[in-house]
Amino acid sequence: MQKLKIIFHQTFMISTAILFGIGMLMLIQHFALGVQTLSLQWSDPLSICFTGFLSSLPTYFLLDMDSLKKSEVRIRIGIHFVSVLGIVVLCAQIFHWFGQIINLRIICLMYSAIYLFVWCATAWMAKADEIKINEAIKDLQDAE
Repeated sequence: MQKLKIIFHQTFMISTAILFGIGMLMLIQHFALGVQTLSLQWSDPLSICFTGFLSSLPTYFLLDMDSLKKSEVRIRIGIHFVSVLGIVVLCAQIFHWFGQIINLRIICLMYSAIYLFVWCATAWMAKADEIKINEAIKDLQDAE
């Protein structure tokens, strides 16, 4: 159940971060060029949510790392980074996100920022859950 919760949270974080990134690109484009050549199609919100979901799925295989060595953890994180990047680039190609302003470099830059954000937010949520569980256990021990 915990893994599904993480995937659910990551789907929403990734989708929201993609929309935020697109909004920032539109804002920069508006002030830098004075025009708006980037526009969203009716299917773009669905494709963004779908991409967020697909990007969160590799995390399922990354979660059980407690018994691994540090080198194995780093390798898994590297494989995770590359596999999610592949999913994002593939979705960008399938959903025609490439255009005049958005190119592969910008998508990779946005992806790196979003990856770092989601990674930190997921670690923070896991730490918060751990603190709540430890406090609950402590309260149970105090009650005894």
